[in-house]
Amino acid sequence: MKLTLFIFLGLFTGFYSAVSQQIRDNRPGFLIKPYLQLSTQTEMSLLWETTHPTTALIEFGKARFDSGEAILDQQVSDGVLKHMHELTMQSLEPETHYFYRVSSVTEAGDTLRTEILPFKTAVFEETPFAFTIFSDSQNNPEIWGKITALARDERPNFAIHGGDLVGLGYRKSEWVEEFFAPSYQFMKQIPIFSTLGNHEHDAAFYYQYMKNPDPEHYYSFKYGNAEFFMIDTDQFQEPGTPLYRWLEKALATSQATWKFVVQHHPPFSSEENDYGDTNFELSTYGDGEAKLLVPLFEKFGVDIVFSGHLHMYERTWPILDEKVVEKNGVRYLILGGSGGGLEKAAPNRTWFTNKVRTLHHYGYIAINGNQLQFQAIDQDGNLFDQFTLDGSRPKLPTASLPPTTPQPTSERRIFTNQFLLELQTAEASDDIYFTLDGSSPSRKSPRYGGPIELTESSTVKAIASNKQGDSPMAEYTFEKTDLLPAVPKDETFQSGLKYRYFIGKLTDPKGNLSDQLTLKSTGTIASLDPNLIPAQALNWGAELSGYLEIPESGYYTFSGHAYQLFRFYLHGELKIEEYNREVDYTCEVFLEKGLHPVRLEYYLPDRNALYWQFFFTNPDEKKGLVSDLNFYFK
Repeated sequence: MKLTLFIFLGLFTGFYSAVSQQIRDNRPGFLIKPYLQLSTQTEMSLLWETTHPTTALIEFGKARFDSGEAILDQQVSDGVLKHMHELTMQSLEPETHYFYRVSSVTEAGDTLRTEILPFKTAVFEETPFAFTIFSDSQNNPEIWGKITALARDERPNFAIHGGDLVGLGYRKSEWVEEFFAPSYQFMKQIPIFSTLGNHEHDAAFYYQYMKNPDPEHYYSFKYGNAEFFMIDTDQFQEPGTPLYRWLEKALATSQATWKFVVQHHPPFSSEENDYGDTNFELSTYGDGEAKLLVPLFEKFGVDIVFSGHLHMYERTWPILDEKVVEKNGVRYLILGGSGGGLEKAAPNRTWFTNKVRTLHHYGYIAINGNQLQFQAIDQDGNLFDQFTLDGSRPKLPTASLPPTTPQPTSERRIFTNQFLLELQTAEASDDIYFTLDGSSPSRKSPRYGGPIELTESSTVKAIASNKQGDSPMAEYTFEKTDLLPAVPKDETFQSGLKYRYFIGKLTDPKGNLSDQLTLKSTGTIASLDPNLIPAQALNWGAELSGYLEIPESGYYTFSGHAYQLFRFYLHGELKIEEYNREVDYTCEVFLEKGLHPVRLEYYLPDRNALYWQFFFTNPDEKKGLVSDLNFYFK
């Protein structure tokens, strides 16, 4: 195994020495070599990044008998010169072997080309398949490369990753050097489906490099006779939140034989000190917010919940209603051993622990119909845990369960004149009852028979009912609002923004920057980019003010967050305030075409770089960077 590690380190170091030399010599090359993403029965995506702007071409074709060579008789291309490339091979045949080759050409005619490589489309529902499970590969390229090399030898159909792909999602170098380079041999022929961990910090690089179905914070995909529910547990997940409502409906409507949930934070864990230091105090033995989803797992037949966050291995006994059971319980597996610094379990055994170990590792699952085989394999290829299931948990049809919580078909919560509210549950046959007067609905309340017309600000409460009972009550507030008027533009306006730059330690994140920090300088910058502010210290904050130009009248959303404090004011009203959660907070507003007064506040402790992101959607629901809009001051 020492020889294997030596060879891997040599390949890893050699690849990055070559890339670094290319960059120094200004020679075109692959910054991130092509890798597979989002595999289905009929599609496969490829992503890659080049050091110079290039065009993109994928040649591909089915494997054939006695051809003597790979026949690449199909292609997909993009002639736009750019660094980051994403192309999808479509109209593929299910469960079929293919070959592909990628080419990128610079404006000067320099050609980058990969070798010819294999991939396979997703299998039919009745076909056996296998997948590997990773999590927490962060900041350890040596172990991550070794783990993926071992996993590749298993020849899985695909892999799942439970988050913390890197140590700091805002750092491009960690994605390039620590995640993609070590795992290239795996990812060039095996796709990885991922969810976010806390170390991604919801940074834009994750969405640039990992291709998942919208809205990406939560999505599902089917493979064989299984369905995987990928959820970002950094998001709010209490009952009534978008994530909770989506998961409830997605689990309820799934017809898969096997149901798996992949999330970063574990509902059950005996780790030593993350949920209370067990050396001198009690522990909650798991993430409190993640536990809020457990009733959904139990109700809708989830078989296994995979998580990470803790850099160890743990497998629970089957759990149901906060008790270990012999059958029909949910199993929880922590597989946080793909690279992060190792952690250990509490000194005493918990009530739910079946197996616990401190070591780097990955998981492997093979499924054949109603049989599932699981193996846990360490960094040296040694098997240290395994189990077999001869059937999945009972999957009750939705019609035999109480209904799911009614939910709107749209996330919009504001309107100007009227709003047509549509409600739905997992079963179209469910009856929905609602109230608009603040009272709790019952089966005697008005029955929902179609869109509810709202012409004033309203709070809607609703339940769903069927023969098995009633759903939890839902409550949604809708606000009637006006189109915010624009400020007249005259010759006194100049392009850019004003700034005030502060240094010092922020002690109260709810307080004003000016009351706690020392004002160091003032001035103007040409665009919405705090990096343009000179002389940033290790503890610094900034206030940016001016006018945002809205290109057309209508409905807009703004969403953003920062490491560590981010505030957005529009027309003097605080619209977004995020501190240390690092997930996008969103506001809705109707704006008139023209200039609108804005102010942004940002604070970053212990670093002199800038980590933030700020997006908008326009009336056509197209998403863009707020920094791409025009700003003015006077």
